[in-house]
Amino acid sequence: AKKIQLGHWVRNIRSVRTRLRSRGIEAEEVPPGKKLRNKTLTVERIERLNSIGFVWAIVGPKVPVEERFQELVEYYEMNGHWPSQSMQGLGTWIHRQRQRYSKKEPEFMKTLAPRLDEIGFEWTPKGNTRMSWEEGFGMLMEFNRINGHFEVPSGAGLDKMSDERRLYKWVASVHDMYRSYKLGRQSGSLSDERVVLLVEHGFVFRDF
Repeated sequence: AKKIQLGHWVRNIRSVRTRLRSRGIEAEEVPPGKKLRNKTLTVERIERLNSIGFVWAIVGPKVPVEERFQELVEYYEMNGHWPSQSMQGLGTWIHRQRQRYSKKEPEFMKTLAPRLDEIGFEWTPKGNTRMSWEEGFGMLMEFNRINGHFEVPSGAGLDKMSDERRLYKWVASVHDMYRSYKLGRQSGSLSDERVVLLVEHGFVFRDF
Protein backbone atom coordinates (compact mmCIF):
# COMPACT_ATOMS: atom_id res chain seq x y z
CA ALA A 1 0.00 0.00 0.00
CA LYS A 2 2.84 2.39 0.83
CA LYS A 3 4.41 1.77 -2.59
CA ILE A 4 1.10 2.58 -4.26
CA GLN A 5 0.77 5.80 -2.21
CA LEU A 6 4.32 6.83 -3.11
CA GLY A 7 3.63 6.12 -6.79
CA HIS A 8 0.53 8.34 -6.72
CA TRP A 9 2.45 11.09 -4.89
CA VAL A 10 5.21 11.04 -7.49
CA ARG A 11 2.72 11.21 -10.36
CA ASN A 12 0.86 14.08 -8.68
CA ILE A 13 4.06 16.06 -8.09
CA ARG A 14 5.10 15.62 -11.72
CA SER A 15 1.62 16.68 -12.83
CA VAL A 16 1.79 19.84 -10.68
CA ARG A 17 5.18 20.77 -12.17
CA THR A 18 3.85 20.24 -15.70
CA ARG A 19 0.83 22.49 -15.03
CA LEU A 20 3.02 25.20 -13.53
CA ARG A 21 5.40 25.18 -16.50
CA SER A 22 2.50 25.32 -18.95
CA ARG A 23 1.59 28.63 -17.28
CA GLY A 24 5.17 29.88 -17.42
CA ILE A 25 5.75 29.37 -13.68
CA GLU A 26 8.78 27.55 -12.29
CA ALA A 27 7.74 27.43 -8.63
CA GLU A 28 4.84 28.41 -6.39
CA GLU A 29 4.97 31.21 -3.84
CA VAL A 30 3.17 30.87 -0.54
CA PRO A 31 1.93 34.13 1.04
CA PRO A 32 2.99 34.72 4.67
CA GLY A 33 0.65 33.04 7.12
CA LYS A 34 -0.86 30.70 4.51
CA LYS A 35 -0.62 26.97 5.15
CA LEU A 36 1.77 25.04 2.92
CA ARG A 37 -0.11 22.24 1.13
CA ASN A 38 1.42 18.82 0.48
CA LYS A 39 1.47 19.32 -3.29
CA THR A 40 2.67 22.93 -3.24
CA LEU A 41 5.90 23.16 -5.23
CA THR A 42 8.04 25.91 -3.74
CA VAL A 43 11.60 26.71 -4.86
CA GLU A 44 12.92 25.00 -1.73
CA ARG A 45 10.96 21.79 -2.37
CA ILE A 46 12.01 21.66 -6.01
CA GLU A 47 15.67 22.11 -4.99
CA ARG A 48 15.39 19.34 -2.38
CA LEU A 49 13.90 16.95 -4.95
CA ASN A 50 16.60 17.90 -7.46
CA SER A 51 19.29 17.23 -4.83
CA ILE A 52 18.23 13.58 -4.56
CA GLY A 53 18.08 13.13 -8.33
CA PHE A 54 14.31 13.23 -8.71
CA VAL A 55 13.27 12.68 -12.33
CA TRP A 56 10.59 15.20 -13.33
CA ALA A 57 9.67 13.73 -16.71
CA ILE A 58 9.92 10.16 -17.86
CA VAL A 59 10.67 9.68 -21.51
CA GLY A 60 10.58 6.13 -22.74
CA PRO A 61 8.45 3.43 -24.35
CA LYS A 62 4.68 3.48 -24.11
CA VAL A 63 3.28 2.07 -20.89
CA PRO A 64 1.60 -1.32 -21.57
CA VAL A 65 -2.20 -1.35 -21.52
CA GLU A 66 -2.31 -3.85 -18.67
CA GLU A 67 -0.10 -1.64 -16.53
CA ARG A 68 -2.29 1.40 -17.20
CA PHE A 69 -5.41 -0.62 -16.42
CA GLN A 70 -4.00 -1.72 -13.04
CA GLU A 71 -2.91 1.85 -12.33
CA LEU A 72 -6.48 3.00 -13.02
CA VAL A 73 -7.93 0.39 -10.66
CA GLU A 74 -5.46 1.36 -7.92
CA TYR A 75 -6.22 5.06 -8.36
CA TYR A 76 -9.95 4.47 -7.93
CA GLU A 77 -9.42 2.26 -4.89
CA MET A 78 -7.25 4.94 -3.29
CA ASN A 79 -9.33 8.01 -4.19
CA GLY A 80 -12.91 6.82 -4.72
CA HIS A 81 -13.23 8.59 -8.08
CA TRP A 82 -11.72 8.42 -11.56
CA PRO A 83 -8.68 10.53 -12.50
CA SER A 84 -9.07 13.87 -14.23
CA GLN A 85 -8.25 13.77 -17.93
CA SER A 86 -5.89 16.70 -17.33
CA MET A 87 -3.71 14.44 -15.20
CA GLN A 88 -0.48 13.59 -16.99
CA GLY A 89 0.04 9.95 -17.94
CA LEU A 90 -3.01 8.14 -16.60
CA GLY A 91 -5.36 11.05 -17.38
CA THR A 92 -4.13 11.14 -20.96
CA TRP A 93 -4.63 7.38 -21.23
CA ILE A 94 -8.25 7.42 -20.02
CA HIS A 95 -9.02 10.33 -22.35
CA ARG A 96 -7.78 8.19 -25.23
CA GLN A 97 -9.94 5.24 -24.10
CA ARG A 98 -13.02 7.50 -23.98
CA GLN A 99 -12.25 8.65 -27.51
CA ARG A 100 -11.98 5.04 -28.70
CA TYR A 101 -15.25 4.25 -26.95
CA SER A 102 -16.93 7.24 -28.59
CA LYS A 103 -15.77 6.02 -32.00
CA LYS A 104 -16.87 2.45 -31.12
CA GLU A 105 -13.62 0.96 -32.41
CA PRO A 106 -14.46 -2.75 -33.02
CA GLU A 107 -11.35 -4.28 -31.42
CA PHE A 108 -11.53 -1.94 -28.43
CA MET A 109 -15.22 -2.69 -27.87
CA LYS A 110 -14.45 -6.43 -27.85
CA THR A 111 -11.41 -6.35 -25.58
CA LEU A 112 -10.77 -3.40 -23.27
CA ALA A 113 -14.22 -1.76 -23.12
CA PRO A 114 -15.86 -4.77 -21.37
CA ARG A 115 -13.07 -4.82 -18.76
CA LEU A 116 -13.53 -1.11 -18.09
CA ASP A 117 -17.28 -1.70 -17.80
CA GLU A 118 -16.62 -4.41 -15.20
CA ILE A 119 -14.83 -1.98 -12.88
CA GLY A 120 -17.60 0.61 -13.31
CA PHE A 121 -15.55 3.05 -15.37
CA GLU A 122 -17.47 6.25 -16.15
CA TRP A 123 -17.43 6.85 -19.90
CA THR A 124 -19.00 10.30 -19.75
CA PRO A 125 -18.11 12.21 -16.56
CA LYS A 126 -20.67 14.61 -15.14
CA GLY A 127 -20.20 18.05 -16.64
CA ASN A 128 -18.43 16.69 -19.70
CA THR A 129 -21.12 17.59 -22.22
CA ARG A 130 -20.23 21.33 -22.30
CA MET A 131 -23.96 22.06 -22.32
CA SER A 132 -26.42 22.07 -19.45
CA TRP A 133 -29.20 19.48 -19.44
CA GLU A 134 -31.84 22.18 -19.72
CA GLU A 135 -30.19 23.79 -22.75
CA GLY A 136 -29.55 20.47 -24.51
CA PHE A 137 -33.07 19.16 -23.90
CA GLY A 138 -34.62 22.40 -25.09
CA MET A 139 -32.57 22.41 -28.29
CA LEU A 140 -33.37 18.75 -28.94
CA MET A 141 -37.10 19.30 -28.56
CA GLU A 142 -36.91 22.27 -30.94
CA PHE A 143 -34.94 20.14 -33.44
CA ASN A 144 -37.65 17.46 -33.27
CA ARG A 145 -40.44 20.03 -33.71
CA ILE A 146 -38.83 21.33 -36.89
CA ASN A 147 -37.55 18.06 -38.38
CA GLY A 148 -39.93 15.44 -36.99
CA HIS A 149 -37.15 13.18 -35.69
CA PHE A 150 -34.21 13.06 -33.29
CA GLU A 151 -31.44 12.09 -35.74
CA VAL A 152 -29.23 15.12 -35.19
CA PRO A 153 -26.59 15.42 -37.96
CA SER A 154 -22.93 15.57 -36.95
CA GLY A 155 -22.43 19.10 -38.20
CA ALA A 156 -19.08 18.07 -39.62
CA GLY A 157 -17.17 21.05 -40.95
CA LEU A 158 -19.07 23.53 -38.80
CA ASP A 159 -17.52 25.53 -35.98
CA LYS A 160 -17.34 23.34 -32.87
CA MET A 161 -19.17 26.05 -30.91
CA SER A 162 -22.08 26.22 -33.37
CA ASP A 163 -25.47 25.14 -32.00
CA GLU A 164 -25.65 22.28 -34.51
CA ARG A 165 -22.29 20.84 -33.47
CA ARG A 166 -22.94 21.32 -29.76
CA LEU A 167 -26.35 19.62 -29.98
CA TYR A 168 -24.85 16.64 -31.84
CA LYS A 169 -22.18 16.26 -29.13
CA TRP A 170 -24.81 16.55 -26.40
CA VAL A 171 -27.02 13.84 -27.92
CA ALA A 172 -23.98 11.57 -28.39
CA SER A 173 -23.09 12.04 -24.71
CA VAL A 174 -26.68 11.18 -23.71
CA HIS A 175 -26.40 7.88 -25.59
CA ASP A 176 -23.07 7.14 -23.88
CA MET A 177 -24.46 7.99 -20.45
CA TYR A 178 -27.40 5.67 -21.13
CA ARG A 179 -25.02 2.74 -21.52
CA SER A 180 -23.71 3.37 -17.99
CA TYR A 181 -27.28 3.91 -16.79
CA LYS A 182 -28.35 0.49 -18.11
CA LEU A 183 -25.44 -1.11 -16.26
CA GLY A 184 -26.52 0.52 -13.00
CA ARG A 185 -23.44 2.73 -12.90
CA GLN A 186 -22.83 6.45 -12.48
CA SER A 187 -24.29 8.08 -15.58
CA GLY A 188 -23.35 11.73 -15.43
CA SER A 189 -26.42 13.97 -15.55
CA LEU A 190 -28.77 11.23 -16.82
CA SER A 191 -31.23 10.42 -14.03
CA ASP A 192 -34.29 8.12 -13.95
CA GLU A 193 -36.60 11.10 -14.42
CA ARG A 194 -34.67 12.35 -17.45
CA VAL A 195 -34.65 8.93 -19.11
CA VAL A 196 -38.44 8.74 -18.70
CA LEU A 197 -38.83 12.30 -19.98
CA LEU A 198 -36.88 11.58 -23.16
CA VAL A 199 -38.74 8.33 -23.82
CA GLU A 200 -42.11 10.05 -23.32
CA HIS A 201 -41.17 12.52 -26.05
CA GLY A 202 -40.31 9.69 -28.44
CA PHE A 203 -36.53 9.72 -28.11
CA VAL A 204 -35.00 6.29 -28.81
CA PHE A 205 -31.81 5.39 -27.01
CA ARG A 206 -29.10 3.62 -28.95
CA ASP A 207 -29.05 -0.15 -28.41
CA PHE A 208 -25.46 -1.09 -27.54
